Amino acid sequence: METYIRIGMIINTHGHKGELKILPLTDDINRFGEAEYFYVQQGNEYKKYHIVQSRVHQDKVILCFREIPDMNEAQKLKGKYLELPEAELMPLPAGHYYIYQLIGLDVYEGENFLGKLNDVLKTGSNDIYVVKGTTGKEIYLPAIKDVVREIDPALRIMKVVIPPGLLD
Repeated sequence: METYIRIGMIINTHGHKGELKILPLTDDINRFGEAEYFYVQQGNEYKKYHIVQSRVHQDKVILCFREIPDMNEAQKLKGKYLELPEAELMPLPAGHYYIYQLIGLDVYEGENFLGKLNDVLKTGSNDIYVVKGTTGKEIYLPAIKDVVREIDPALRIMKVVIPPGLLD
C-alpha cells in the first residue's frame, strides 16, 4: 500500500468561488505554486484534485482546484489534508530530510540511548528536535551541526552530542 505524506491542511474556504485556504505543512511555501495536483483522502480512497490557481496570502496558501466549482463543494473539504504519495515528493538536497522521516528515530549520544525523536518544533532560526526519553522526560535539542552529528533514516537512528549545560 502506498504511503501518503501530508503537505498542507485545508483550514477554510476563501471567497465564494470554491477557493481553499491552506495551512502549509512544509518548509517551502512556494512548493504549492510548483505542484500540479494534490490528493485528499475520502474514506479509504484518495481523490486527485488538480490545481488551477495558487497564491500565497500572508502565511497561508490559497488554492483553486478544477474539481471544486463553488464554496459549497469547498466547504466539504475543510479540515482535510492535502497529501502526496511518498514517491512523488520533491527530492531534498543531501543531508536534508522530511519531518516524517525523522519522527521515531532512536537518538543516541555515543552508546547512550536518549530516547525517540517525538516532534520537530519550527522556530525562526533552527528547528528543535524533541526527544522523549525512556522515563518520559523530554529533551529539546537544537537541530544544528554541532549537536546533530549523524542522521540515518535507513537504520532509524540519530547520533547527537549534548551541549554542556543543556540537561541541567
